[in-house]
Amino acid sequence: MKSLGIGIDFGTTNSIAAVWGGDVTRILQEQKEALRPIAFWHQDANLGNRPHPSIVWYKPDDSVTVGFEARRNMQELSEALGHTFVRSIKRSLNAPEVVHGGRKRHPYEIAAEIFSHVRKHGEANPVLHGHKFQYCVVTVPVGFTGQQRRQIRRAMERAGLSLQTFVHEPFAAMVAHFYHPETKLGVLRGKRVLVFDWGGGTLDVCLAEGANDGSTLYELAHDGIADHAGDDFDRRIMADLRGRFLGRNPLITNDDIMNRCRAQDRFWINAELGKIELSREENVRVRVPNFLDGNPPIDLSETLRRADFEEMIRHEVDAAVACTLRCLDQARLKPSSIDYVVLVGGTSQIPMIRHRLEEVFGAKVQSTFEPDAAIARGAAIVAAEQWTAVNAVTLGCLMAHETFFPLLKRGEELVASSSKKYVFYCTDPRDGTANFIFCKQPLAGDSSVIPFADILQIPIRTDRPAQYRDLDRLLVRSSVSPDATLLVDVTHTGMGQSRQYEISDVSFGLKLT
Repeated sequence: MKSLGIGIDFGTTNSIAAVWGGDVTRILQEQKEALRPIAFWHQDANLGNRPHPSIVWYKPDDSVTVGFEARRNMQELSEALGHTFVRSIKRSLNAPEVVHGGRKRHPYEIAAEIFSHVRKHGEANPVLHGHKFQYCVVTVPVGFTGQQRRQIRRAMERAGLSLQTFVHEPFAAMVAHFYHPETKLGVLRGKRVLVFDWGGGTLDVCLAEGANDGSTLYELAHDGIADHAGDDFDRRIMADLRGRFLGRNPLITNDDIMNRCRAQDRFWINAELGKIELSREENVRVRVPNFLDGNPPIDLSETLRRADFEEMIRHEVDAAVACTLRCLDQARLKPSSIDYVVLVGGTSQIPMIRHRLEEVFGAKVQSTFEPDAAIARGAAIVAAEQWTAVNAVTLGCLMAHETFFPLLKRGEELVASSSKKYVFYCTDPRDGTANFIFCKQPLAGDSSVIPFADILQIPIRTDRPAQYRDLDRLLVRSSVSPDATLLVDVTHTGMGQSRQYEISDVSFGLKLT
């Protein structure tokens, strides 16, 4: 490794940073610890090592608190005058602004508070010996748009951080799972890996392949599902337990719970812990002392059965398996072609999910170490090794006679670049339109392409004589943005009419040598 590397997993539910390289290896060797990146956990006496909740608390005096302290005070003060709590801002990064507590804020401003909290918490750790967080590798879901990546980059800059590169979350987790300080990712030479990353906010599935010579690691395909993950499952458990509580206490109503419950945060935490414990036990008891105010106060104590929980989430698990199979179909591969299947994220540890994936892949399924920190650790490794992010799937346009022209080739670095210029003739003489169809070539050396949904269509002036239409051209400029997207500007030479397009569906690879 070449330098101290910092990786940040900015999550919907939780966020965490990790470091690798520099003096970290020497310190771990002296302490006879395992040689892996150090994750900066929040240490709780009751919960143990936990990532930082992605919750931002704006107080009446304009001060801001993030993480577990915000989570602990959220229920008690969420209705208090001047207190505003924001959860899961990652879900709102596509919005131009959000309104909380009657005040408008840009999503990146809220996200910046989380990045700042993670940075300050990490810099306070003695292992850094005064090193400051600056250049970081940050992970993003596979389905993030250019707008969402820009919001993250702006949030980092506001928090005093600089973006080294983006990496897809499951891709980073794969790096952490297979990395060895001496052999690096040598075990992945000529191997295919499917990463199943299901956490609190999203499901991301990523299929990757290592080059036979060990020089590169490429994504072959990716797919995902948003908004049906661990957070949603927690809410279903809470609704089920609340219904059982009301059934045992017929004189209590939902309005009573709304008005008299001062333990919603403890209820949320204990429901989540019960869900986690169900991965080891068939039945768990979820207890919330003083659930309802009263004289005396009333406790909640209900049994949660694994079979009941599995029935609650059966539809989502079916959809997750279907998403995994779609990812294989994109790469035109069968389950037998996959060498490893790696489970990442807390939700992926649910036994029902592992069982369903083992039905597809057999004994290839394995869980990564400390799944809540794997993504940040992988990002820190990429940063420390200074591996270059490259484009993994060729992007381009479909020309006449089904000819594919590449604008961003497989293996090109995903760093901000100056524009390339091309001139095309794309006019259909039958209707006088110029069609510019964006496509990707999913497999190297394969002639097939997959068109994106958007087709740029530019009509030619109707008063232009048909015999002159063959003089019309499209001037195309393409470049890679700082947000690892492909920017394309298309200008019709005859009309002077321009269109801009941003391709966010970029697959990542790593140049390892």
